[in-house]
Amino acid sequence: MSFLDTIRRVLFGKETRASRARGTAGPDNRRVRRIPQRMRSGYVYTDKLITPRACMFRDLSVGGARVEVLGEPIKPSLLIDGLRLYFESEKHEVPCSVAWMKGRMMGLKFEGRPRPPSRRYR
Repeated sequence: MSFLDTIRRVLFGKETRASRARGTAGPDNRRVRRIPQRMRSGYVYTDKLITPRACMFRDLSVGGARVEVLGEPIKPSLLIDGLRLYFESEKHEVPCSVAWMKGRMMGLKFEGRPRPPSRRYR
C-alpha cells in the first residue's frame, strides 16, 4: 500500500486489521489512527549526516510515523534542526521533526507535504 493510499485509508475511516483485532478492548484515544506497516523501507536524512540512514516504517499515520533506524542509532544532536523522511516505494520525501527517540526507534511528526526528493538516496 502506498503512502498516499495509507493517508486516504486513515482519513476516510476504513477499518484496519489492528482495529478489528482490538474488538471490545475500548476506544483508541489518539487523534489520528495509526496503520501498522510491514516491509516498507525508506531513508532518514539531515544535512548533518554524511549519508542517508536506512530505516523501516513500523507505524504510519497522517501526522507522522514511527520508524526504526537500521544499524547504529542516530545521535539526537544531529536531529535538532529536523530531517527528511524518504519513502522508497513512492519516491518522495517529507520534512519531519523528531517527537521522541528511544534507541533506534523514532517518532516523527510530518512538518510539510510530500514532495519530490531533494537529493539522491542510496
